[in-house]
Amino acid sequence: MASNNTENSTAALDVVAVLDANLNQVFGDARPVKGSFTEDSKQMEHPLETGVQVTDHRVIQPIEITLTCMLVGDEYRQVYRQIKDIFMRGDMLTVQSRVESYPSMIILSMPHDEPPDIQDGAMMVIKLREAKFVEAQFTDVKPVKAKESKNSGTTKRGEQKATETPPARRQSTLAKAADAVTKK
Repeated sequence: MASNNTENSTAALDVVAVLDANLNQVFGDARPVKGSFTEDSKQMEHPLETGVQVTDHRVIQPIEITLTCMLVGDEYRQVYRQIKDIFMRGDMLTVQSRVESYPSMIILSMPHDEPPDIQDGAMMVIKLREAKFVEAQFTDVKPVKAKESKNSGTTKRGEQKATETPPARRQSTLAKAADAVTKK
């Protein structure tokens, strides 16, 4: 991630850049130490009657990126606040690595360590996850007419009151058998 300060620009050394929606680099003063990029899928399995597990398709999981960064120098508190502001707003980011560009990333977590050997900074692990958006599709569903009127819906019947079950019908079979034994 390149520095926003042109005097200390280290863009030539950067292998990872985090960009905002306008493709401007954000928190460029956070020095990446390591980047891990996870592209994963999940196999959907189900058992057959024979006991064999069958995979019939897979689902591509959202991409996850973990950037281990050092926040050092005079501006490390300001860089921390920039990262936290982006995290709190849920801004969409693009992560550009040497291999590929990863759009639609959101900061998932941002834990940091303040080890005693780093007096003027902190270590931060920025975890990002791809946000996949799906556009909802709506269709009109026409009601199906029931074959028998007793199975038809009650939408046109209004509010119905429950009817009381006669006491003789409420008695269970076990209770009837017990009454029969006591009457003998």
